[in-house]
Amino acid sequence: MTPDAGTIGLLYTKFVIGLLIFVRISGMFITAPFYKSMAILPQVKVFLAIVIATSMTQFYWTQQPTFDFHLWSLVLLVFKEFTVGAIIGFAANLVFLGARMAGGLIDFEMGFQAASVFDPASNNPTLIGELNELITLMIFLIINGHHQLIEVIFASIRAVPLTTFAISEPTYILLIKFTTTIFILAIKIAAPVLIALFSTNLALALLARVAPQTNIFIISFQLKVAVGLLMLFVSVPLLVYVIKWALGSMQEQTMQLLMTLYPPRV
Repeated sequence: MTPDAGTIGLLYTKFVIGLLIFVRISGMFITAPFYKSMAILPQVKVFLAIVIATSMTQFYWTQQPTFDFHLWSLVLLVFKEFTVGAIIGFAANLVFLGARMAGGLIDFEMGFQAASVFDPASNNPTLIGELNELITLMIFLIINGHHQLIEVIFASIRAVPLTTFAISEPTYILLIKFTTTIFILAIKIAAPVLIALFSTNLALALLARVAPQTNIFIISFQLKVAVGLLMLFVSVPLLVYVIKWALGSMQEQTMQLLMTLYPPRV
């Protein structure tokens, strides 16, 4: 083999490794919080992904195993890398889904989602859910969660090399566990408001028994909204604490999920 041919082969291998890393980063950018935002221009996302992929290629390309440069093998590797990146983004997005779900529960109890009762197919926005999601995003940026995602994508190359991938039973168990944490987190966030609204409904029911002539149906709308907004204001410190705690454990949970994708050595 001539030196020129060896150099071309080396550059080709380096290009393929960089391309696969770029696909993994792109998969994360599509599903991860902050990076998937439509407020960020696609050109900026592509440029950032290229910069990160280039730096990771310079650091990791000598540690990667040899590749089979057959077309279909490369197609499968591209699909696998996109899946790994999407899994990283999905695990990081669970806290945002839980906060949005908590807002949906509160909206339904306060009557902001009354239209969906009459028309379940309508795509009505959840007002409190969007507020919770914005608060979660602010906390995510304050604790440098977007930097943590970059650290996770760097560490994922060691945890899941480019040619290895296996969805095992621990992976399914962790995915189910992470999915259940969405409901647990939503209940924790919405609990103060839900308890207050339940107490309000109980008080209104007792009032209806004591004074049947009172128009409880009309009073309940204004009263539930007032109680719900008051409890939202009072429970803001608890909301910040719960979300900060959930985001703090996000990186560790993501790495646990990535470690299950590495096939066990025989």
